Amino acid sequence: MTIDLEILICSVFIFLSTNLFWLGSTTGTNLEKKNAAAYFSIFTLIVSSLLFSFSAILGQNGFLVVSSYPILYFFPGLILLILIPFGWFVVIVWFFGFLKKKGIFFYLFYILSFCQLIAISILLIYNPGRSWNISLFEYWKLVPFSFKSAYLIYIFACVFLSLLCLFLFKISDNSLSELGRQKAVPFLKGIGFSLFGVVLLVSLLFVGDEFGIIENLILKAEKEPKYFYGFVLSIQLLICVSILVLGWALTSYEIITGRILPKISLKQEWKNSIYVAFLLSCLYFVFAKLGYPRAEIFIIFSYSFFLSRFFTVRKNKQISSNQNEVLKKILSSGSIKLSFGYLCKDVLEATKAALVFQGKIPYISDTNIYYPENIPPETFDFSKIVPNLENPNIQYLDKDQFSGFVVRVKIESVLSGDAYLILGQKENGGLFAEEEIEIARITGTWLVHSLFLEETGNILEELQRKKIQEQRLSDQKTRQILHDEILPEIHSLILEISNDKSGSLNAQHANSLTELHKRISSLLREMSDTGLEISRIGLISMLQKLQDIDAKDYTLIWKIDPNVNSQTENYPPEVQEVLYYAFRESLRNAVKYSGELRSAGIYIRIQYESGLSIQIKNEIGKDLISVRSSGQGLKIHSALLRIFQGSLTLEFPNSKEAMIRIFLPSPQE
Repeated sequence: MTIDLEILICSVFIFLSTNLFWLGSTTGTNLEKKNAAAYFSIFTLIVSSLLFSFSAILGQNGFLVVSSYPILYFFPGLILLILIPFGWFVVIVWFFGFLKKKGIFFYLFYILSFCQLIAISILLIYNPGRSWNISLFEYWKLVPFSFKSAYLIYIFACVFLSLLCLFLFKISDNSLSELGRQKAVPFLKGIGFSLFGVVLLVSLLFVGDEFGIIENLILKAEKEPKYFYGFVLSIQLLICVSILVLGWALTSYEIITGRILPKISLKQEWKNSIYVAFLLSCLYFVFAKLGYPRAEIFIIFSYSFFLSRFFTVRKNKQISSNQNEVLKKILSSGSIKLSFGYLCKDVLEATKAALVFQGKIPYISDTNIYYPENIPPETFDFSKIVPNLENPNIQYLDKDQFSGFVVRVKIESVLSGDAYLILGQKENGGLFAEEEIEIARITGTWLVHSLFLEETGNILEELQRKKIQEQRLSDQKTRQILHDEILPEIHSLILEISNDKSGSLNAQHANSLTELHKRISSLLREMSDTGLEISRIGLISMLQKLQDIDAKDYTLIWKIDPNVNSQTENYPPEVQEVLYYAFRESLRNAVKYSGELRSAGIYIRIQYESGLSIQIKNEIGKDLISVRSSGQGLKIHSALLRIFQGSLTLEFPNSKEAMIRIFLPSPQE
């Protein structure tokens, strides 16, 4: 029976040690507020774990054997018994912010710190046995009542003041951190009352005999240790409850780490720690019953397991933190080129890279970004690439054939074209990891969208400025004609008519009025509202009228589906007007680059299939390179159409043909 109790006590020590070590290592990994109080709290958890491990390793030899060891072996443990209660007090007053205030707890903190120094000094200097080689049992007999009482008062003060702090705490505001502290108070009160029970049991063991409450169980343990073991198990049970509640409070409210928001993954990790600790305790109990009491093996295993997890989690956290810093630099750089440079240098560690667009959007297809910026622009012929059947979005390149580039990643595929990230070799000569390529693809997609928005914003700003300038010139011209030409003539004519004594309107006056009427009518026609004209005669008719204005010397071949006229009426007036100007610019572009090929004709097809589709195809009468790099007007109208979910794309089916496609989705969509 006695041996079973000794094995059970050592099993519980292993359980306590393992869980305390998890709490200490996890707190160190997730620590946010790095100050002396936080580090001391972690130190308290770790040394408590070491104390219980030491107790398990020694305790497996039995009480009689342990009590005969020299007291010198136990001095580190005695010092820890002085530090641990104070550590709990520090955890509470630090977590609830009482150390920041110059109040009573701030001064109590220094008083208790001073008491510790005195106690440790007395422990090291005062030796009642006059020898460090006397046994633990003999040393306990010689310890005076005053020293036992002083220690009990000390640990009682630490636990009582911690509880008092919990009852006095009130939230200062409704912030998330203050609410988290408030929710943690019931858990910490439960720990405080459990520790208070530990203090009472320890008091009975230490001074119960002097007060006549209970006989000295420590001295009696030499002959009948089961009562002493019962007290030890009761103390262990209360400490076990305290540690389990502390783990729950840590994983729910991170009472020691100083974080505002807890990590949800810590709850499952804490459960796993409990399961591992319980399994190790059970295994030790079984092996000890079979005659192999080797607590150090299980303790070393638990420490090795949690230490490896500690360093792994800490390394992953450091890597994640570094990646977050890089992502912040990428997102907040304010420049697409700078963001691309951070991606290539800090994330991918590539020697060179390019962001290439093979698109049909006029204002984006000729924009490529390179890293470093000083490398010469490259022209990539992707027709030579062998398709990757396993992952078509990643293609491996021949570095000799593609100027040192080794990987092509497809990062964007839309109706208007494709975007590719082309990477050179890594700086360390290694290979790109799958995670790195995925980060590159996602970040590249964001860069493409950012570039779209940036270019669209620039073009719309330019369009607004151009519109204001044209409106100002138009108003100025109208005002000048009316004020400087027409109004003086009307005034002169009025004077002539008023001076005519015959009382009749002669032919000269009639002709003058007729001429003025024509000039005013002509001026009004020049100021005509396109939107009103479209609503009056229809969009398709307005498009056809452009043949006489912008392409009168060319042959236009029209192919218009019969149902187009009825479908275009469903579009809002502002959408029809944007489409009209986009078509006009596209027709002018086709006429401009057809050159002298007037007899070949310009083919225009208008149809409606889940949206209005217009194709303008012409033969190229100029150099293809100059055609590709032109079209400022197309850029503006392409950006305008994108506002209404439409598109304007410029394609080259071959070296002698150009095709502009305009598409507007159905108004219902």
